[in-house]
Amino acid sequence: MRITYKMTTGNYNTNLNNLSTDLDKLNNQVATGRKFSSTSEDVSSAVKAYQVRRDLTKVEGYQNNIDSSQDFMDNSESTISGMQTSLLEATDKTLQGMNGTQSVDERKIIATQLRTIQSELLDTLNTKSSDTYIFGGSNTRTAPFTVTDGKLVYNGEKVDGLTDGSTVLKNLQSDSLYVDIGLGVSFDKTSGEVDKNSVFSYSTPGIDLVGNGVSKTATTDASGNVLKDTDGNIIYADDKVTIAGKSQTISNNVYDLLGQIASEFESPSYSFDTMNTLYGKFQQATQNPSLSVTKIGAKTNYLTAMTSRYEDQNYNLEKKQTAVEGVDAASAYLEYSTQQVAYKAALQMGSKLIQQSVFDYMS
Repeated sequence: MRITYKMTTGNYNTNLNNLSTDLDKLNNQVATGRKFSSTSEDVSSAVKAYQVRRDLTKVEGYQNNIDSSQDFMDNSESTISGMQTSLLEATDKTLQGMNGTQSVDERKIIATQLRTIQSELLDTLNTKSSDTYIFGGSNTRTAPFTVTDGKLVYNGEKVDGLTDGSTVLKNLQSDSLYVDIGLGVSFDKTSGEVDKNSVFSYSTPGIDLVGNGVSKTATTDASGNVLKDTDGNIIYADDKVTIAGKSQTISNNVYDLLGQIASEFESPSYSFDTMNTLYGKFQQATQNPSLSVTKIGAKTNYLTAMTSRYEDQNYNLEKKQTAVEGVDAASAYLEYSTQQVAYKAALQMGSKLIQQSVFDYMS
């Protein structure tokens, strides 16, 4: 078979184009560190790479949510710490006022100081972070705590009226801000709402910080004899005696308690026994912020564990990604250099193979 000049140049051009294509591919691999730049080059690896990238995106999203949640909880804990400082100051002022050496005017001064702390406490409970009220649960746009007729109100509900075990209280306590951190978000088949066990709660309901409901003290006579228990049942009385003793209804939340303590200090008929009862209730109420801090600490530990888990997962996915679509830099550069030599050799061969014509001498 006779090989014509046209056949020779045609084969040469085809081979040169193939060398050029391979050289360009290797050049891209060296420049990008990836085995392929389009799906068509390696469909199987491209599908695997897509799955790995999707998993990496999910992990990154979970990590971002964890970081945001941790920042929110750190802010909440710092705010609660400030609240505890105010309550400690109020405790000291109350004890100072209960000292038997205090005059009427001195007790009134202390009452004024307590009302100042009470006002500061309300501001603290309505703390905002990035235009979000941090203690309002899902209510992030309006102040969760307000005062109506001198009584504390939380998200529209009078705190004194929230009794333990009531549906309203349970709803307020479970009302929180939630975020997806990879627990497998699921939905309730009946209500269609997100299952709260499948997401992470990162906010602190304000009602847990202050306390709720009221307590009643027993009715006593002038001699201190208990005439009625806290349910109003008569437990002591002489024959034909009309029950007309003294009883108290005491708020269980720190805000209203501060107001009651201040009012007692201001009262002309100030009673140490009454104040002692109020002080005892106040001490109980001041434990609520500490319990909330403990819960935040437990959640922080959980997020720390989740962060460590996702860091390991991210590392493994990045290794897998490199194995699927990455190239060995040294091998890729060596192959590129070899291909470059072959391409240059082909060009030199072509200059000898392809005949010169009159056009090569035209300027």
